[in-house]
Amino acid sequence: MRQRDIERRHWELWAIALVIILFFATTVIHLALFTENKSIFLVFLAIFSLLFCFYIVERERKLLALNRQLAQEELQVLEEQSKVSLLNTRLKELSALHKAGEAVHLEQVPQKSLDLILQSAMELFEATRGSIMLLDEKSENFIIASAQGLHPDWMKQAPKAIEGVAGWVLKTGEALLLSGKVRDNRFTNFVEKETDIKSSMCAPLRLHENVIGVLNCTVVGENKKSFTEYDLKLLSVFAQYAAIAIENAQLRIALKKGRTSSTA
Repeated sequence: MRQRDIERRHWELWAIALVIILFFATTVIHLALFTENKSIFLVFLAIFSLLFCFYIVERERKLLALNRQLAQEELQVLEEQSKVSLLNTRLKELSALHKAGEAVHLEQVPQKSLDLILQSAMELFEATRGSIMLLDEKSENFIIASAQGLHPDWMKQAPKAIEGVAGWVLKTGEALLLSGKVRDNRFTNFVEKETDIKSSMCAPLRLHENVIGVLNCTVVGENKKSFTEYDLKLLSVFAQYAAIAIENAQLRIALKKGRTSSTA
């Protein structure tokens, strides 16, 4: 029974009670004005009043029980919806991680692997901007290996690996979660972006004991998405996939050089 039906029954019960009260009032007035032998009528009214009170109490008790049952059913429905939503979220995460994992092992071109890993991460986190930046040890600058949603002018620049949020993550090897305007003395020569950043996170690409780059995901504009610590942990998995893809590419290059040397 729905809440609307219970409310309707409740109002019907009180309507009946009002009618009975009016009947009692009319009967009492009639006894007082026109009847000499009032005892029989008073006994009848007393019995009828007790029966009516019992009826009202019993109906109210049943309505309260139905109301509690309905509340429990609604709670169960909400719990089931929450479980389904959580399951769908986990399936989405597993699908994105599986896609990134396949990119590591199936793609022979490292650029394509990095693009697929970044795309999988951005789709999962509903990010509007993302990039994979690798350290160029010779110039000590970042090389943008893969990017989505970045301004073309910004991509032409070579960010220094010791500056900004990415530089801090590269230096410390710690993943970082940021929200809103960034005001932090940890970041050297931090350049504030023109577009308002709602939420961002950056994870290191760790290859054995070395950090070789960073993976960034950012939400800008009117998007209401805000990253969480759990998202940051997942991003670190994508970053590790990217590091493995780079290591595989390095191993293939080394293997080719070895074959060339042995042939010569």
